[in-house]
Amino acid sequence: MTNIQEQTVITAVQDGDHEQYRYLVERYHQGLIQHLYNFMHDVDDAEDVAQEAFIRAYDKLSQYDSTYAFSTWLYKIADSIAYRHLKQIKRTVDVDEFAEVLADDKPTLNEITDSAITRQRVADAVAKLSTEYRQVVTLYYWDGFSYEDIATITEHPIGTVRTWLYRAKEQLRKELYGQV
Repeated sequence: MTNIQEQTVITAVQDGDHEQYRYLVERYHQGLIQHLYNFMHDVDDAEDVAQEAFIRAYDKLSQYDSTYAFSTWLYKIADSIAYRHLKQIKRTVDVDEFAEVLADDKPTLNEITDSAITRQRVADAVAKLSTEYRQVVTLYYWDGFSYEDIATITEHPIGTVRTWLYRAKEQLRKELYGQV
């Protein structure tokens, strides 16, 4: 589905053809669940939050600003719901692959994560990050959103997003290289 087709579907839904909304759900369902799982580390919670996000997006479709990608708007809604949920239950994120986060002249994470013990250390290090840092790391490294999209999703200035990513990487470097 192209962006033009997507806008046509959104317009049709706004005009009363509610059956068209299923095309948006089909397009973003799996990616949104994967994003939420990476952030929340619980598939059931991720599915629940995704469902709630689709319902909330449907209910508020009249407020959608077509100057932004629908996916950005949807992920923003989902992250808001997930963030509140995480604050309530204090879940952590488990990480298997995190190579780009630590990329510099030191060993890559792929080299470090050869053992199960080290893998657990990485998970523990990520779990120690604040919720904000985990959120931007997930959006940037796992979901591939740009700084601009992350700023829109999190409702924080782009400078804050860059700072949080930088600080998260620094915390992970200190934590991991101090233990390895």
